[in-house]
Amino acid sequence: PLINVRHEVVDAVIGWLTANGLPRERIIIWDRFDLMLAEARYTPERFPGVGIVGLQTMDEEGTKWRDAAGHHVSEANFDPKAFYFAKGIEGKAVRGYKDDEFYLNQHVFAGEYSYFGRLLTEKLTKIINIAVFKNTGNGVSMVTKNIGYGAVCNTGRLHAPLFFRVNTEVCAAPWVRDKMVLSIIDGIRGQYDDGPMMNAKFVYPWHSLYFATDPFALDMIGHRHMVEKRKAAGVAVNEHPRYTEYLHYGEKLGLGVADPARIQYVKL
Repeated sequence: PLINVRHEVVDAVIGWLTANGLPRERIIIWDRFDLMLAEARYTPERFPGVGIVGLQTMDEEGTKWRDAAGHHVSEANFDPKAFYFAKGIEGKAVRGYKDDEFYLNQHVFAGEYSYFGRLLTEKLTKIINIAVFKNTGNGVSMVTKNIGYGAVCNTGRLHAPLFFRVNTEVCAAPWVRDKMVLSIIDGIRGQYDDGPMMNAKFVYPWHSLYFATDPFALDMIGHRHMVEKRKAAGVAVNEHPRYTEYLHYGEKLGLGVADPARIQYVKL
């Protein structure tokens, strides 16, 4: 895929960690879906000695995702004691899904709860969040969305009613807030339109890497740079505050800084 995190970036992070004494076997590359990891060639063969974990299985054929008892094969990968709750918002008749069965295949559960992966609640001690530089409509799909929609299941129901708010509230949960120590945007390539899904027409070389201990400051800088690129490319940009208010919400919760005047941005 043209817009996944590049292997070379992950190689560099792994090299930095191991050079500072962390054994490879204590490093895990993870994402929401095992299928997407495989498509992006994040495999044991490419990254020997490092764990490769998808929080859930998504069966493209739609025939192998239930166990003998009729449950999703990935149910046990999620922690029922750790959840994001959205009252009255269920994975039923969700726009964009042909039926509820198709939704359940992709999302494991379909009720009012989105459970955190056990990987986060029981195993990981630190998280380095690496995202790509891309848009999602007039907003961005960078580090807070990467973890906000990647750490929990049953997210398709959340896009229309809550969308960016989910990014902030998932980041406020202790399994993310207390463990995510570094955020990186791989901007070697970017995508300035038709995101978050890949569209090669809008992929371009950006030759940039962004690093921050504050994911909200990082996404604010990324958002501003994305707006500049979209304008330069002739894309009509809606700059309504709703596209960044979730970042200011994060600042109100004490999760980071979203006020551009207070962000220390250093370009090397």
